Amino acid sequence: MSNLTPTELAIDLLKKGKPVDQVVKEARLPSLGAYLFDFICKKKLSVQVTAELAGLNRATLHKILNGDMNPRPNVLLRLSRVLKMNLDETQKLLKCGNCAMLSGGRPRDIHIMDGILHDRCIADIDESLTAKGFPGLFTQR
Repeated sequence: MSNLTPTELAIDLLKKGKPVDQVVKEARLPSLGAYLFDFICKKKLSVQVTAELAGLNRATLHKILNGDMNPRPNVLLRLSRVLKMNLDETQKLLKCGNCAMLSGGRPRDIHIMDGILHDRCIADIDESLTAKGFPGLFTQR
C-alpha cells in the first residue's frame, strides 16, 4: 500500500504517462452513502442502531445513505465515532461528504483528532470540546 497522498499519487501516475481520464476515474471517491453503508455492514450494525448511537433518527440516516441529504460535519464526525473509524477513514468520510477535513491548523480539530486517535467515544470528545470552550459535536454548525 502506498503512503502517498491522493495528490502525490495522481502526480506520480501522470508523470508515468497514465492517461488523465484514467487517473481521474481511479481518484474518484465513493459516494457518501456507499462509504457509510460499507462501514455499517462491516461493524454489523443496523441503520437504526447506528442512527441512535450517533444521535440521529433513522429517517435522517436513510436520507444520508440515499444521497437525499448533505449532513453537517458534526453529524459525520459522530457517525465516524459510532463506526469506530480511524483518522484516515474519518478524513475520507468528511471528504466524501464534501466537508472540510480535520486540520492541524484549527484547535477544535486538533481536539477531535486526539479523540479519534485515542478511540474516545462521542460523549467524551463532546465533553472535552465544550470544556475547552469549543462547540460540541451535537452543536448545529
